[in-house]
Amino acid sequence: MSHRSLWRVGVGVALCAALSARVAGAQEGGPWDYRSPTASRLQLEQVLARYQAAGQSPAYSQRLRASAAAVADSIRARLTRGDLRAGDRLRLTVSEQAILSDTFTVTAGPALVLPVVGTMDLTGVLQSELEDRIAARVDSVYRAAVVHVVPLTRIAVLGGVARPGFIALPSNALVDDAITTAGGLAPDGQLAEAYVERGRQPLWSADSLQVAMRERRTIGDLGLQSGDRIVVPTALPRDASRTVQTISYLVTIPLSLYALLKLF
Repeated sequence: MSHRSLWRVGVGVALCAALSARVAGAQEGGPWDYRSPTASRLQLEQVLARYQAAGQSPAYSQRLRASAAAVADSIRARLTRGDLRAGDRLRLTVSEQAILSDTFTVTAGPALVLPVVGTMDLTGVLQSELEDRIAARVDSVYRAAVVHVVPLTRIAVLGGVARPGFIALPSNALVDDAITTAGGLAPDGQLAEAYVERGRQPLWSADSLQVAMRERRTIGDLGLQSGDRIVVPTALPRDASRTVQTISYLVTIPLSLYALLKLF
């Protein structure tokens, strides 16, 4: 096999891994990583070029080319729309300016309304660009102010936790941190069966989420957005479990009788 063929095989394997497995695709700093919340515009443009090339390459199957083209579209949309959505929360710390050192909610637009500073348009702003953008705007009013920005993701933790509901966490928080913030596991909470959904569609299956948790992937690595839900299933009470077993047993009786009648 030629060196060129070996190169194509190697790239094909990497592309398959990035497209078919969310955990593989979320590897921070990898050449095919497009989900990292801290990715710079230059990094995303470089990744976009890779997926565009893969989507047009005859070296790959039609299915793989279509998958690569779909990812390229999503990266292009991210570069255009930016990372901020209405409802996102930003924790600001501005030196010597208590009025700006608070948690603010992104409004429709998306936009950020700050006291004295005014309204900032956040269309097309990536998370990696956010602090510099806000610092420049604050500096126009408060010279030499030191600005720190921590984006918070508002997600729901539902099911078998002590305090189910919405919580706001930084992108470097772990799934374990989300469970802890929601009061920890309830007595019947089944963490091994936990999964993540967006809308009504599964985002991370229980098996994939367990792998991500063992590898200590952050909610940013997982690509979670405001409104996503971590669902922790609960175990059936013992009485309910017995009821289900009884019903299952009763259902099998007529089926067994029918099979015997057919036999004789």
